[in-house]
Amino acid sequence: MDSLHFLADRGQELRDLIHSPENRDAVRAACTDVDVSLYHPEDGERPADGLLAVCVGCEGRLECLALALRAEDPEVRHGWYGGLGPADRDRIAAVVRLDAVATPLSDKAFAAIRLGQNGWRINDIAQELGCSRRTVQRYLRSVR
Repeated sequence: MDSLHFLADRGQELRDLIHSPENRDAVRAACTDVDVSLYHPEDGERPADGLLAVCVGCEGRLECLALALRAEDPEVRHGWYGGLGPADRDRIAAVVRLDAVATPLSDKAFAAIRLGQNGWRINDIAQELGCSRRTVQRYLRSVR
């Protein structure tokens, strides 16, 4: 977890940033003038080290990470936020126990639950809602 050392003892601060309505942007971002597509390579590979070095010294690094964890679908993480890739963010989400924090269900989640209760199969629900099987399964698990 060496790339995650900057998070030491900051789990609660990260949780607060994720759930705080006031913190919607990484306003102190060092990458403000950088083309954001460079942090989201199409091939899913790691961006150039020089780009990630900008993140290491950035004052808004934690806010950037919180923005990603708040906004992205955990089933399809993509790109680099706060210098951390999708696998790192999966580990962070587990460590700060994001799944243990109650979040309001989306309209799609309610629809998936309703369809599931009406006997629809997961594949059919996914097709109806335009999402993946894993997302439907996550929606259905949320009510168990």
